[in-house]
Amino acid sequence: MILEPKRSYILDLVDFSEDDPLLRFAAYASIVTGISTLLVGFLACCGAIKAERCMVVSFLIFLVFIFFAEISIGVLGILYREKFTGDRMEVYLSNMSHNRYYRDKWVLPLMDTIQFYLNCCGSHSPSDWLSSQWRSSIPPDSLIFDPGSPHLSVPNKSEDEAASTDPANLPIVPDSCCVQMQGATVNNRIARSLIRCQQPGTARLWRHQLGCHERLQHWFNEQTILFAAIGFAFAAFQIIGMCVSVVLWRRINDYLYVDSYER
Repeated sequence: MILEPKRSYILDLVDFSEDDPLLRFAAYASIVTGISTLLVGFLACCGAIKAERCMVVSFLIFLVFIFFAEISIGVLGILYREKFTGDRMEVYLSNMSHNRYYRDKWVLPLMDTIQFYLNCCGSHSPSDWLSSQWRSSIPPDSLIFDPGSPHLSVPNKSEDEAASTDPANLPIVPDSCCVQMQGATVNNRIARSLIRCQQPGTARLWRHQLGCHERLQHWFNEQTILFAAIGFAFAAFQIIGMCVSVVLWRRINDYLYVDSYER
């Protein structure tokens, strides 16, 4: 999630929507826990090969810490699922599309990224943009949305359709709401037809129809369940590891005794 561009924007959205963002902390905690598990596994191998009780005890202590870390990760997954089932995220998305998309420069790329990757438009539907500050800021003599900019520019003659100067024909959604051509990226958006995308009542062939809140809600439900399941599953494996390490710790002296006796 942290390194993948298609998912890292979720962390920015969560940071924006809450005073004490714990999702980013949970992501980093998962990485640290995974690396620690590898190191502890190496320690366990050394302790088993050398038959040293001190190393086995150290392994057991580390396992206890990892166990609680993974339990915490699972609990965070459940808490986030409960947190975003309400209307909190819906309110923030509405605020971003209605008020902050035009006003705050950092909201512009965030909202465009959400709409581009989730194939959605607005908080609930494309009509959310009709009453937004972004649309009210459009100059009356402009028609075509300039990709990568919150402002509009006069269309070139090379557009696939001629445009009228009627204000009713002004763009009604940002171009990140438009269905993109293959090869388009979030920073280099290429709509199938920018004119058709901006027409009222256009089909989903040209413009995304679902709201971003619905898409995000579905994504959060899936990911938080997966997050919690992985955390609790690995915690169960740590319990098995702790039991095995206790048995090994109790039997190491027996192995040394047999080895010395045979010599």
